[in-house]
Amino acid sequence: MTPLLASAEPVFLMSLLKPVLFVLMLIGWGWAVSNLDSDAGRFYLKRKLWNLAFLGSGVLGFGLLLLVPFFFVGFFLCLLIVGGVAGGYVYYRNNEVPPAAKWEVSLDFIRDHMATRGAKSAQEHASVVLMKKDESRLPVPSRDNPNAEAHALMENLMDFALPRGADRIDVLVEPSKSTINVRIDGVVYPQAQTEPALAMRLVDYLKSSLSLDMEDRRKKQGGLLKVDAGDLGRHTLDITTSGSSRGLGMSLSVDPDMRTQMPLEQLGMLEPQQQKIRQLLSSVGGVVVVAAPPSQGTTTMLYSMLSEHDPYTCSVVTMEDAVTWELEGVNHMVMDESVPPEKFNDKLMAVLRADPQVLYLTRFADSRTPGHLASGTEECRIYLPIEADDTFSGLRAWVKAVGDRKLGAKSITAVISQRLVRRLCHTCRTSFVPDPAALKKLNLPGKVEQLFRSSGKVMVKDKPQPCPDCMGLGYRGRVGVYEVMTIDDQARKYIATGESDKLRAHLRRQRMIWLQEAALAKVVEGITDIKEITRSLSKRSSSKSSRSSRSKRESKSGSDRPAAVKE
Repeated sequence: MTPLLASAEPVFLMSLLKPVLFVLMLIGWGWAVSNLDSDAGRFYLKRKLWNLAFLGSGVLGFGLLLLVPFFFVGFFLCLLIVGGVAGGYVYYRNNEVPPAAKWEVSLDFIRDHMATRGAKSAQEHASVVLMKKDESRLPVPSRDNPNAEAHALMENLMDFALPRGADRIDVLVEPSKSTINVRIDGVVYPQAQTEPALAMRLVDYLKSSLSLDMEDRRKKQGGLLKVDAGDLGRHTLDITTSGSSRGLGMSLSVDPDMRTQMPLEQLGMLEPQQQKIRQLLSSVGGVVVVAAPPSQGTTTMLYSMLSEHDPYTCSVVTMEDAVTWELEGVNHMVMDESVPPEKFNDKLMAVLRADPQVLYLTRFADSRTPGHLASGTEECRIYLPIEADDTFSGLRAWVKAVGDRKLGAKSITAVISQRLVRRLCHTCRTSFVPDPAALKKLNLPGKVEQLFRSSGKVMVKDKPQPCPDCMGLGYRGRVGVYEVMTIDDQARKYIATGESDKLRAHLRRQRMIWLQEAALAKVVEGITDIKEITRSLSKRSSSKSSRSSRSKRESKSGSDRPAAVKE
């Protein structure tokens, strides 16, 4: 051995390349032997015998690599020996395994193998995985897949939306630009500008995942997808796409069921208001109107009251554009806008003739529908959403829709108005001493010593940092503020005669809490701040939204149609 080492090339001991090649050869041999051993175990081949062959070839090959005086000669001999034994194993196993499991060294085999590895790697490293309704996982596009960029954009949207509790993502693709907005607690947060081609690929990617018609870009289509977002949990996306002359739009509602399924006591009503609602639920008959601008939680409120009725002791029926939340024991009937008004009203009359105890209606089919409802309220409690700014506006809308003031007054039992306000993040909210003059202006008691405002920052080592709980937004979640108007016999008289001032004074004597008072109570409790209730209760913004929504609806279906809508 000494003469051999003495005759070895000095450069072998000095070169940086040769030790690297030696280590790479050793690592490659170890990796190959490990995989071949696993393959032998998988197909119950002569595992021990081949392990001895692999080990022997390794000892012989690497021994020659170290002992042969000329490095590249030894390297070639080592590669020949270990590669030959590995090739022998491949030849042997291809004669033992089923045809489908055989290894073939071809361009197609290499390409398929690389594609499989790429797909596996994409699946392992994806932060978001799409799933069907049955939770079967859809493959994540690999790097060379045309949908890879679209999936990456989807991941970016989910990474922004989910930690912040977003409820909706809207995508609009126009010829020259695209717009992506994420709605968090009722506030829209525009996302970075995205090329229209990429935004369109995102729409097509999600449509293909839902097995929708890819060619039809006009028709309204939709379905449910689930996402596994790792540490951010699993979520449901209700996806809707539709086209117009302006462009192609797509909306993704995040966890719609969770936002509708909320017990009555968790909605945020003040204790006196809860007591009135409980009394209302225990009574029989009459129309209960929930009046609010769009996207202010009317569906959640109506479903919460609806779920308080036991469908096994009384008949509960709904007539909805779409079933938002399927309640056990409730007869849900889908009556969307494609149903002609005549058929809708005929079905409504048939339902009322069957004497249900509770009926929930999401809209009026035409101007005749309110009259049918008002005439059938003696033994049937009817729940109805109406787009209006407050209880008095909702009451006027109902009476006007019925067309008979006395019948409208006789049939109405209660009107509930509401707004959703953002909750202050309790981690980063900051307290302050309010100005007495400001308290007086807001009609707050002078004994209020402390209020809170949003911050979005926390101190870390004496430096302000974005709050980890609200992600720097200053708010986390929403709560409702309510105005509950219950109608007694005296109130009905004032409604029937149109004496609004007397009605208002009468309700005040009954200790009705106005919407602004309920909102300020949330401020005093530290649940929200003055800036937020000013934003949410702004009559100008809600009226503008109301007019815009109403004009779109009337232009579509006729101006004589009352403003009853679903959120």
